[in-house]
Amino acid sequence: MYVIVAIALQNIPEGTSVAIPMDASGFSRAQQFWAAVLTSAPQPVAALLAYALVQQVSALLPVSFAFAAGAMLSLVALELVPEALSPARWRTGVAGAAAGALVMGVFSMVLGV
Repeated sequence: MYVIVAIALQNIPEGTSVAIPMDASGFSRAQQFWAAVLTSAPQPVAALLAYALVQQVSALLPVSFAFAAGAMLSLVALELVPEALSPARWRTGVAGAAAGALVMGVFSMVLGV
């Protein structure tokens, strides 16, 4: 159950990260919505495949966690941090990072993970 909550929470900023640049480029709300939905569509299939592989080869679990962490960290370092800390947005970027850390800290304590 906790994993489902964590995945759902992660999908909110993921969809937002798809929609915001599209909004800045002039795409309609409907186009933004469907792009966010379609970027998440392959996830259940990939999750089932990953689950099946990890069940068969338990040594893949640490490697898959490391790969996912590296992918997320590189995306944050190369794309999100420079944009969030740009001269025009640095206050909002710092506030957003602090709020996100606080919310995830609270969820971690409440869910015991």
